Amino acid sequence: MNINLTLLGEMLTFAVLVWVMMKYIWPPLMKALEERQQKIAAGLEAAERGKRALELAKDNVAEQLRQTKAEAAAMLSQAGEQASELAEKVRATAEEERVKILAQAKIDIEQEVNKAKDILQQQMAGLVIMATEKILKQKVDDVTQKKLIDELISSI
Repeated sequence: MNINLTLLGEMLTFAVLVWVMMKYIWPPLMKALEERQQKIAAGLEAAERGKRALELAKDNVAEQLRQTKAEAAAMLSQAGEQASELAEKVRATAEEERVKILAQAKIDIEQEVNKAKDILQQQMAGLVIMATEKILKQKVDDVTQKKLIDELISSI
């Protein structure tokens, strides 16, 4: 056998093999590689979008946290003001109640003093009548006694 003929046969077989591969195997293989490349690119792009969305979400969360803190501070301030107002109203109410109680106590004391004066006047009148009876050595009847008591009370 001739080496040139074998070499020619091998080259021809190799050429047919390359042609068959280029015709039937290479296009689907390239198509699969391109699809894979597109999927990888899409995945990388989605990851980048996700990263940006995450950063945006972090910014939004930080902003909402600031707003929430500001609202909480405002609520605390408002609650403090309401507590101060309520305390002031309670103080005012307590002061009004104190004034009413003092006024009522003064009225009660005045009434008790007047009652005591009346009782003392009655007792004094009785003592005066007893002293008068002893002086006169006679008993004064009820009408006379009443008249004497009234005169004594009016004079005192």
